[in-house]
Amino acid sequence: MKYLCVANKKMNILYASKHYPGKMHDKTIFEEESKENKIPENLKKVFDLAFFGIDTHCKNVIMPKKKPKGRELTKFQKEKNKKISRIRVKIENAFAGVKRLRVVCYPSRAKRDIFVNLIFMLACGIWNFYLWAR
Repeated sequence: MKYLCVANKKMNILYASKHYPGKMHDKTIFEEESKENKIPENLKKVFDLAFFGIDTHCKNVIMPKKKPKGRELTKFQKEKNKKISRIRVKIENAFAGVKRLRVVCYPSRAKRDIFVNLIFMLACGIWNFYLWAR
């Protein structure tokens, strides 16, 4: 199961999509979700390389530079990638915090999709409450 989540620098989960099959590509999930829910253009969006090429669909996209085949990145590009990864590590830690509830990580035997989505939403809510209570 895959979910598309939006988190901020404070590691709060702001948005979580419905679940998708694990084989589906991240960029495809984003395109489907953005049809239903428009992301504001003025927000800066940090993506990883799984969303390569998404900058044609969105504005204010921050992505690390991909290493060119047979060449190396410049020093400036490496420094920029490090700055981006410092932000992304906090976001990835937020996703790990949600997955601490093991029920999210394993396949659910729930008969209805709404229960599977509800389990993930509750896990996100518990994580946000944990951050608030600290």
